[in-house]
Amino acid sequence: MLNPAMFFTPAQSTPAQAPPHAVRVYAENAEWLPWSFSAEGRSLVFAHLPREAQRRAVFLDHRFTGESEKSPEVPLTALDREQIKRAAGPLHFVFHTGFCCSTLLARALDIPGVSMGLKEPDVLVSFGWPWEGARQSAAALEGLELTLDLLSRPLNPGETQIVKPSNACNHLLPGVLHMRPDAKVVLMHSSLEDFLVAIAKRGVAGRAFARQLYRNFCSSIPLRVRFPDEEQMMLTDLQVAAQVWLMQMSFFAAMAEHYGARRVRTLAADAFLAQPDRVLARVGDLFGLKPGTNNWAAQAEEVLSEHSKRRGEAFDANARAAENKAARAKHAAEIAAAEEWARRFAAHCQAPQWLGDTLLVD
Repeated sequence: MLNPAMFFTPAQSTPAQAPPHAVRVYAENAEWLPWSFSAEGRSLVFAHLPREAQRRAVFLDHRFTGESEKSPEVPLTALDREQIKRAAGPLHFVFHTGFCCSTLLARALDIPGVSMGLKEPDVLVSFGWPWEGARQSAAALEGLELTLDLLSRPLNPGETQIVKPSNACNHLLPGVLHMRPDAKVVLMHSSLEDFLVAIAKRGVAGRAFARQLYRNFCSSIPLRVRFPDEEQMMLTDLQVAAQVWLMQMSFFAAMAEHYGARRVRTLAADAFLAQPDRVLARVGDLFGLKPGTNNWAAQAEEVLSEHSKRRGEAFDANARAAENKAARAKHAAEIAAAEEWARRFAAHCQAPQWLGDTLLVD
């Protein structure tokens, strides 16, 4: 389970600064992944993560890769933009509403020699905080653009980097598409019911996570209608979670309409699980990928055999369905009440409740 506190804490600066010869290595060698950004220090910290370490990690954050070797603080002014541009490669994205199999898709796109799926790199989370209060900050804008170029460096020659950010970073999407005009995006989503079940079955941690996301999104991707603070405090945890889901769905719908199918496609979790080989083939077409030594069907079968977040554990679709069914039954009344409330609220604020699967449409 993601730790909600991590999303809203500014990156901590490291006092020492890297010598020039080391900075050249950090900028050129893709094994040195940008790890955290400091708006105050106008700097990046890098983590040494070879390709195998990146593919083994559930997420590229402090919980799973926190013991990796870190660089000293590197001022943005010390980084050679031209050197970074020369090392940069293609870069595409999977943004998501949360709990919708996006990690599974990112893992399926880890194909040595073809592409690498970067799963929730912490460095993008560290932009979430300064981006809110510093949209016009030169440090935040410059830092994000440099970070995107750094993330695009292939780990093996010819590979395409595909980043799946945390959904706490969804508000960065317009900046990402503007700064990387070559980038294309898959927007993954689940149903409202599935989102609420995912929050409810995670107990206190899930409910706290939903409220933290609400606090972030109400200023970055707000709905057209907003409750006064005193009324917002009276809503249940799952009503707050429903607002979070509606905020993301409304924002994604606007992004898909603005950028069009050439750059942005939508995909439901159920469609991915039902037709994984077809979905991978269509993602490959969108991102310009070939399936490598496997065909797409073999790639899908290989990846879907293992749990996306519990490495080494077999993925069992029936067990997943049974677990969700039990959670629905346990929280049935609360989920049903939140769903009904959300349907009325969505109509009031003109928020969509489904995005469809434009990825699968010719």
